[in-house]
Amino acid sequence: MAALLKARPRALIESGRLNRRVMLREFMTYEEVLSQLRLHGIEDIAVVGRAYIEPNGLISVIRVDRGETEPAEPPVT
Repeated sequence: MAALLKARPRALIESGRLNRRVMLREFMTYEEVLSQLRLHGIEDIAVVGRAYIEPNGLISVIRVDRGETEPAEPPVT
């Protein structure tokens, strides 16, 4: 029963494209999504591979170019 009632992350952005259905369900505007992306340091939605709205209301973002241009952790000097 708990598996049915437990909230799951919802895909808000896939391959740089907004999922308007999820936005409507979560009562989010385009400007709110862009604001949340800016908090993650993202200015262009095209660099987002996937973004999920988590059950707690936070947005997690996976960039398309993360593996190509940004190291996962800062280099140790």
